[in-house]
Amino acid sequence: MPDGNPLIGRVGFGSGTMIAQGYGQVDEDAARGAVEAAYQAGVRFYDTAHFYGSGRSEAIVGEILHGRRDEVRLCTKGGVRYTDPTNLLTLVCDSSYDALRRFMEESLTRLRTDHVDVYLLHQFDPALTPEQQMENLLRLKEEGLARDVGFCNFGAEAARRALATGIPTAVEYSFSLLDHRYLNELAASGARGGLRITYGSYVHGLLSEDFTDDHEFEPDDWRGRSRREGRSGTSGNVFFAGDAFAANLAIARRLRALADPLGLSLAAFVLALTVRQPYSDVALFGCRDAAEVADGLSGLSADLDDETLARAAEILATANRPAENLLGL
Repeated sequence: MPDGNPLIGRVGFGSGTMIAQGYGQVDEDAARGAVEAAYQAGVRFYDTAHFYGSGRSEAIVGEILHGRRDEVRLCTKGGVRYTDPTNLLTLVCDSSYDALRRFMEESLTRLRTDHVDVYLLHQFDPALTPEQQMENLLRLKEEGLARDVGFCNFGAEAARRALATGIPTAVEYSFSLLDHRYLNELAASGARGGLRITYGSYVHGLLSEDFTDDHEFEPDDWRGRSRREGRSGTSGNVFFAGDAFAANLAIARRLRALADPLGLSLAAFVLALTVRQPYSDVALFGCRDAAEVADGLSGLSADLDDETLARAAEILATANRPAENLLGL
């Protein structure tokens, strides 16, 4: 990775995949190696969450980046928890001030810092209005615990009302070459000068791993449940359910054929295309070990000519992207 590559500032390390529940077996030593490799490669934005791995994600990020705090930007999320950490379906929301204050204190302890650069509500809490939730975030900001505050995964109306308060200075939504559901929300935040963070660059593995149409996921992998049961919601379920899985794999194979002559893996090619999109300021990429980090970032220094970009656009034009903002309020 050459020094001074301007695209490195457009990517952030997403730690959900490396340690969060629901992606199969976790190797914590490999996760530590992934964070270290990202730092050594020049990545300076790190995204995690209170409930990723029941706190293990934050703890690993805090461990590896301890002593480098002034060089990096830390983003974490709160307001949700599992009543049963072994069951992904027991997620509950609580964005009351007392709960957020408790989430924040636990996150700061694990991250080994006295503040975070970005603090986000992970999901909309239906027990409170958008305005109340933003006021609770503002209190944390005024206490010096976060530089920027905002939200993830709010529905269209909740996002509109939250942004109208003038309090959020950051949002995070799913965005990828196959996922344009939340462009309106990203654009509205950007128009106000807010930081736009996007996750799911690899569409939860669809545009990075070598899946087959009959791929068998591990029993505790949410993607397999989506294949079997067709669940929908705030994450990438919609891309794995029903006929969507095979259709998206067909697009992945066509993109891979375009990447091969360039000497790039599918993951490297996809990340290089994603950071060139105008819809986000920081595009997160999820990796589980150092080799995946190096592979993904290798595409940022590739010379993608106009013909390659045009051919990729033709392939992606055939994608059956899901409808806008499928979330609730």
